[in-house]
Amino acid sequence: MSAVVATLNTPYRDAVSALEAMCAIRKAEGLAPATIASYRNIITPFLREYPGFLSNPRAAILPFISEPEKEWSRFTRIKVLKVFCNFLVDEGVFQDTPMKNIKCVMPGKRVDIPTVEDVKTFLDALNQEKFAERRLRVMFLLALDTGLRRGELCGLKVEDFDDHGLLLRVRPETSKVRKGRTVPISPQVGKELRRFVGLRLPEWRSPWMFPTETGGALKPSAFGHQIRRVSDRIGERMKIHGLRHLCATEFLRSTGNIALTAALLGHASISTTAKFYEHLDVHDLQEAHGQAS
Repeated sequence: MSAVVATLNTPYRDAVSALEAMCAIRKAEGLAPATIASYRNIITPFLREYPGFLSNPRAAILPFISEPEKEWSRFTRIKVLKVFCNFLVDEGVFQDTPMKNIKCVMPGKRVDIPTVEDVKTFLDALNQEKFAERRLRVMFLLALDTGLRRGELCGLKVEDFDDHGLLLRVRPETSKVRKGRTVPISPQVGKELRRFVGLRLPEWRSPWMFPTETGGALKPSAFGHQIRRVSDRIGERMKIHGLRHLCATEFLRSTGNIALTAALLGHASISTTAKFYEHLDVHDLQEAHGQAS
């Protein structure tokens, strides 16, 4: 197979410098830091393993994308390399993408949904005398009520909470799709939020809804570490994304409206929502249809 690399007039010294440029441009465009990090985590070891990528790209790409045993790992590698190769085409490094005819089909979505009893067991094990675990409890209740992502929860500010309208504003900069939205919350969770905000020390002067013990911003990674520590302590594995699934599943079951569910979750397309919740069966459809009739 003939090489598709343009070796003349390339604006970059090597593929690594091209990767750095792509990440810098995407950051300036507002792409989520986690997405940029995923680009680096996949492409950097790829370039280290296949230093001849630019001179013979297909010979490097094919073994790399076929190596993982797990379907999701193969899918992620293909998706990220497509992004990188398209960037190289746009920048004049490649004349055409070496990813041509390599399909990027999303596997069946993994569904890891806790039961309501699982969540209750987890919450009952929290020590309400500790600020961090009381914060964790309220964040869990809010995630279960609204389906917010981990980064969206950590990025909430007190001013985002409409106490009277029982509404919560999700800022674009905290959303995975960089699009803001407003979500309703239940009166019970609204009451929990008001109580928690009242616990904050005045001297913190913190704008954050869920600050650290010193009033600073809670990082999503630190939030995740706390969940894992509590999970290990009680022997009940829990993930915040599982609560998002549980919230959406119950919402979809009760409304039968996938468009409303997509809006609640902040999905860019209802097709994404549909792929997440293929586990709902005909009985769910019948029940929702009966409620709407």
